[in-house]
Amino acid sequence: MNEIELGIFDHILVFILGVILPLFAIFQAQPDMKEVSFDTQMKKQIYYGNGIFQWICVGLILLLWWGYSRPFTALGLQIGEWSAVAWSLLGLFIALYLFDVWWEIRNPEKIAETKATWLKEIPILPATFEEFRHFLFVAFTAGVCEEIIFRGYFIPYFLALNENNELGNWLSVIIPACMFAFGHMYQGNKAVLKIMVMAVIFGWIFLLTKSILLLMFVHFLVDVVGGFLAYKILKSDTPKSINTSENEII
Repeated sequence: MNEIELGIFDHILVFILGVILPLFAIFQAQPDMKEVSFDTQMKKQIYYGNGIFQWICVGLILLLWWGYSRPFTALGLQIGEWSAVAWSLLGLFIALYLFDVWWEIRNPEKIAETKATWLKEIPILPATFEEFRHFLFVAFTAGVCEEIIFRGYFIPYFLALNENNELGNWLSVIIPACMFAFGHMYQGNKAVLKIMVMAVIFGWIFLLTKSILLLMFVHFLVDVVGGFLAYKILKSDTPKSINTSENEII
């Protein structure tokens, strides 16, 4: 992968996006979130507020890219070169993800455990069909924005800091993966580990293919499936005053 020539604004932006914001989320925003009982309106505010903020962050990256006259293909915004190894890594991720989904809902006891964990750790998950419809914006935003930030931008940034060797490649994948995973600590330690594995696999796919386009789509589908499962599992706990205002179709 061609290295980019870094400027002072790269260091500032990576420090803000990769250090300041995750630390704020871990120690301030996410603990406060668990003290609140979210209704549909509050969830929608979270969905769109966080989503718009992510798009602003991506806008800053694109503005920086344009300001430094870098090709947008260097962000992975191209078809890329898919080798057998890259396809195998993508297949491995899909297999691991499907196994994890099955494991979390394999029997009624496990479903009850998963439900209790979600209610405690991630209270903003959709619990009604109306919430799920709005959650699709979250899934789309995460699929596009998080891939641009953590794969398309952060990996080339750390590649430019590291020597072009195997260790440098691994560090350029693992460091952004840690930043990405730790930003999801509110989901619990087990979820952080899963997200770390996903981020490492996606990082190597990006290194091999020089593309994030398919990764965006897979990321989006993963979040859609997760949101839909949350809706199906959590909907029985939704207050009737909320359910009566929506048209259930499933």
